[in-house]
Parts: sequence; C-alpha cells; structure tokens
Amino acid sequence: MRHFNAEILKLARESRFLTQTELSIKLGVEQGTVSKIENETLSCEESLAAKISEVLDYPISFFYQERKVFVVEGHYRRKLSTSVKKMKQYVAQMTLAEWHFWKLIDAVELPPVNLPKWDINQDGGANIAAKYVRDYWKIPKGRVSNLTKFVEDNGIPIIQLELGELDALSTFIQNQIPVIFINKSLPADRYRLTIAHELGHLVMHFGAKIENGRDLESEAYQFAIELLMPENEVGLSFQKLTIEKLANLKAYWYISMQALLKYANTLTQITPNQYKYLWIQMGTLGYRKSEPVSIPKEKPLLISEIIETYTSDLDYSKEELAKLLMCSMNDLERLYFDSIKLRVVRK
Repeated sequence: MRHFNAEILKLARESRFLTQTELSIKLGVEQGTVSKIENETLSCEESLAAKISEVLDYPISFFYQERKVFVVEGHYRRKLSTSVKKMKQYVAQMTLAEWHFWKLIDAVELPPVNLPKWDINQDGGANIAAKYVRDYWKIPKGRVSNLTKFVEDNGIPIIQLELGELDALSTFIQNQIPVIFINKSLPADRYRLTIAHELGHLVMHFGAKIENGRDLESEAYQFAIELLMPENEVGLSFQKLTIEKLANLKAYWYISMQALLKYANTLTQITPNQYKYLWIQMGTLGYRKSEPVSIPKEKPLLISEIIETYTSDLDYSKEELAKLLMCSMNDLERLYFDSIKLRVVRK
C-alpha cells in the first residue's frame, strides 16, 4: 500500500505560500485535518490526496515519494523585514530545485569543482582571499566582464528562482556540489555583487571553524567588492569624486554607484563630509532607488544546458521531463523554459 508522505505535503504547502488554514479552506476541510495529516496522526485518504494534488499543482506521485525532507541550509542575503512565512516559501522552493538538480545530473557530467578554500585565521583577511581567487581562476586584471561564467566554469552551478525578498543562498548539495541559488529578479549590478558575495561564503565559511563575534556577512561583502574591483587597481579612480564620475565608474566596473561610494569611503579615499554630501545628492536625484547607467545582465547557462541535453540529446519531451522531476507542466515551463510565445508578423 502506498504511503502518503506528510513531510512532502508540508513542503509543497509552504512552496505555494499557504498556511494550514489557507490550504484547508481550498480543500474544503477543517484545519485540524491538514494539521493531523502533516503530523502523521491521521492518514490521508486517496480522494483527499487527489484534491491536494490538484490544489497545490503537484502530480499525485509527488506526495507518495519515500524520502525524508531535509530543507536546504546555507548562507543567505535577505531583507531584515522578511517574514517567517516568506522564508519558509523560499526555502521550500530552493529545496525542490535541489531535488530537481540532483535528479537531472544523473545523466550529465558537470564541470569539475574547482573551488579554493580559505581560512581567514591562517591565510589572511577576506580581501586577500578575493585576490587569491582571482589568481587561482586566472581572472584577468580589470573588470570581470562575466562573473557568472567564471563561477559556473569552475563547477559551481547557479540556479535562478523567483525569491521575492531573498537575494541568494549558497550551500553544498549533498555535501558535495557547491551551489548558489539566486533571485532572478535582481538588478544587473546587484546580481553580480550578490554572486560575488555568495562565492565569498563558499570559499571562506563552509567547513571552517567560525569563532563567536565574526561578522560573516561583512567578510563576504569585503570579499565581493575586492573580487569585482581590486584595491590595487583603483588607482586615482575615487579622487575628486562626483556623481558623474560614479556613473562612469559603474559603466566600466559593472558595480552600482552606491557600492562604489561605500567602497571609496571604506578605502578612505574620500572624506566623511564628501561621503555624506554624495549620499545626499544620490537621494535628491532619486539614485538611491533607481540608478542611471544600464549594465548587461548576466545569465547562468549550466541549468539551461542540462535541460537542453535532456530535450535534444536524450530526446525527452516536456511531459517526460515533468514526470521525471515530479512537477507540474506549469512549474516546468516557469522554471526551465521561456514560456513567452512570440507572435509571427506576416508581411
């Protein structure tokens, strides 16, 4: 007899941003019924399981998997105001994406992991770690034109999701493969800085002995800004700093004007009064919310290439791929295919 997996029900519910009460209303049952099923004090009848499958938009087979649910854990960047309910949704979405990834790599060979490890206590600070990574990966001097490509070419998949108020999370899947989950809606400059930030966590913090009092987020940020704009290449860039000069620097380094201004202050290349004045100018011009100067949006390719392998080389249809991943066609399209249909213009 098949066993309905209560842990997977909870994961599916949270992935759809529903409380037990909200799900029970959609199912037409009491909240206590959902609670008891999730706590395994009540078995789930097949008719109700079918209704759950329909409401949550997961195939019925998804709920009968014989597996324990271990949600993803790692270092993440988020808004401090993010609610517990939203965090549960983001964690559930990343956990399911991890399941998909682990299933998909059965038939493909990933680039070998080439991730250096760095111990701040023994090897030096975060800025030195960033210099080491640039040398280790043979990143040329100047702007890192496509950081995402360097990261994925060195065996670190980047998985894009709609993560709302969560910027990113870095972790090791099955304690083996370093992965960065990234919010696909981030602006191009924040996207790059976030990738560099999470890379800093992977290099410096996983598997390391962390003493009380260390500010890991500050270390990761210091790593990120040094990786993208090495201090020894700054030169006279921040002298006589103006809003116009910040915009020009952004156009070259692909770093936000706000991050550049903070960096200039950190390096004490501007005075506190200059720093305050430029921040006020940024606010007056509306640049604190929307900066000028567009930069290219980087796009990870590894997941797309894996999907392409399945559909082209292994001859999977979308329906077969959805069955393999135990997801709905809606989720398959949303996660892995461009569902925008272009209209043919006839002349």
